[in-house]
Amino acid sequence: MENKQQAEIELKIMLDQQNIPLVENWLNNIKDFTLLAHKTNVLGNAYYDTPEQLFAQQKMGLRVRSQNNQFEITLKTKGEIVGGLHIRPEYNLELPNNQPDFMALVAKYNLPFENAEEIAQHLQPTFSTNFTRQTWLIKVDNAEIEVALDQGLIKNAYGEEPICELEFEIKQGSLADLFTLVEAMPKADGMWLSGLSKAQRGYLVGQAVKFEQEIAKALQGEDSYLLEQKLADFIRVANENKGVLERFERLTCQQFSSWDEARNFAKSKNYLISNLAHIRTM
Repeated sequence: MENKQQAEIELKIMLDQQNIPLVENWLNNIKDFTLLAHKTNVLGNAYYDTPEQLFAQQKMGLRVRSQNNQFEITLKTKGEIVGGLHIRPEYNLELPNNQPDFMALVAKYNLPFENAEEIAQHLQPTFSTNFTRQTWLIKVDNAEIEVALDQGLIKNAYGEEPICELEFEIKQGSLADLFTLVEAMPKADGMWLSGLSKAQRGYLVGQAVKFEQEIAKALQGEDSYLLEQKLADFIRVANENKGVLERFERLTCQQFSSWDEARNFAKSKNYLISNLAHIRTM
């Protein structure tokens, strides 16, 4: 396989709606750093998979993005996701229209799909993520970090849920530069790190049983920071589960009187700060 992929390195922070003005005000009036550019785009994204959900099983995402009547197909591979830090190789190819030309992508990067033609023949739209993206390109010392604020909707055949998230992506520089910028950001309750990508959320919307099955399997593993973060993601969006609550208490050395109290903790400013400190040392 040719090494032509670009590794996307980004930190994803989810937001409650009331924190958008706080974030926008900070970014529009940034201090100690240099704002190089600010723009707004409307992005339409259709995700494709086979009937057997081959890409979902492999922790991949295949999408066609439309922006200003221009189209691009992207394959994001599994990579590594730890506590909101996403490091994922991805492959991109411009398209003449909105049709998912998977064979062209495979040919360009010599991707190792033995049954590529069969996959291409059976691709079908699975869900969409349509959102408005504001981006700020910020100079941090000699590095350039892009901050994106996404607001919109994830939709599939079973339901929909809002997109409200902030992404810090390294365009030029190191993880240390990224964390320098993140540490300067004002923090508040209702901001949290998440290991769930838009693609993962797209497969789960309206299908709570899928998430429950994933968590039940994760609970069979050993205690770890990765497990803690999976449980935190579950607690923020799912219904009460005694086994999850007990394991989360053990992992965080906390005691919660209710599921709502655990949810508030998982979305708290203090938990965000402690998680940022943790992953910076990893």
